[in-house]
Amino acid sequence: MVGRGWVILGVLLMSACAEPARDVSYAERRLAPPLAEPVLSISDSQRFGAKSAQPAPKSNANESPLVWMSPPGWEELPSTSMRLANFSVGAEAECYLTILPGTGGGVVGNVNRWREQIGLAEISAEEVALLPRVPLLGTDAYLVELEGAFRGMGTEAKEGWGLRGAILGSDRFTIFVKFTGPAEVVSLEAEAFDAFCASITMREQEAGPSPSPSSSHGAAGGIGWDVPAEWTTEPGGGMRLVTFRRGGVECYLTVLGGDGGGVVPNIQRWVGQLGLTPPTPDEVAALPKVEVMGVPSPLLEATGEYTGMGASGPIPDTTMYGIACILEDRAIFVKMLGPSAEVLAERERFTAFVASMHLEDGGH
Repeated sequence: MVGRGWVILGVLLMSACAEPARDVSYAERRLAPPLAEPVLSISDSQRFGAKSAQPAPKSNANESPLVWMSPPGWEELPSTSMRLANFSVGAEAECYLTILPGTGGGVVGNVNRWREQIGLAEISAEEVALLPRVPLLGTDAYLVELEGAFRGMGTEAKEGWGLRGAILGSDRFTIFVKFTGPAEVVSLEAEAFDAFCASITMREQEAGPSPSPSSSHGAAGGIGWDVPAEWTTEPGGGMRLVTFRRGGVECYLTVLGGDGGGVVPNIQRWVGQLGLTPPTPDEVAALPKVEVMGVPSPLLEATGEYTGMGASGPIPDTTMYGIACILEDRAIFVKMLGPSAEVLAERERFTAFVASMHLEDGGH
């Protein structure tokens, strides 16, 4: 059952910021051990990983769909039934990675649970939506930065502590990365924490033979497409099924389970990446539609200063084309961005690529 659990998780994942300066490098790449059998009814101390929990049994690393880089100075501890990755940092601080099936209590609920643990009042869903983001598993996770009197499971309140956490949620799974310790340690390790989150990705799967250079067809995840002859194809990674490039332009296809977080939040996030005011739900509804596999889907065309994942600073005059398509069992996102003049020159090829997308045999 352990192996089967990882296969299911792998399918869901693929189909679903004045700190002291610190140079961040990685010691080595680690493979995540498998999750234990799902537990349907557990206490808070069991769910959120008390240190007394017994280590989960190890298995073949090839069964794990996740890999990460361990920051230097972080001591990796045995995993537990609820901690997929488990680190001790210094004398008192710790950081761990947890994955739960389903919503895991929801992003808002978990943000406010963490705030309560450190002696702070709850915030609204609207305030949660304005939290900064951190790269995690190839997409953006909510970043929580708190300081106060931290009270862990069964412990007395510890004054002057900090909490830095990331939450990536969906209706199929929820990922938590949580770092707690003395506030000065949490601040010092903030860059390392963010780099650790960014390093978490899917383990590369053994791929079949690549299509010949003369082939214009591609397929992955039950979806097929025709590739414009001028585009260079790259393997997928993280949440991307495939990435295409031409010059400074990048186009990629992402598939998530369920509604992938919804059309409106995703388009609002994309617009925010360009430094623009996110549109209202009514404005999203008024966007032009393109047909993607028979489903009318909103098309975003926007230009601004891009500050998305991997950008070292705002990149001016960036244009983005984005499409969000919600099918019965999955959400499909197509996103192209780059220098405005180059993106404009690729518009027809982008349109043709989207029009060519279809479900392959066995893709439902």
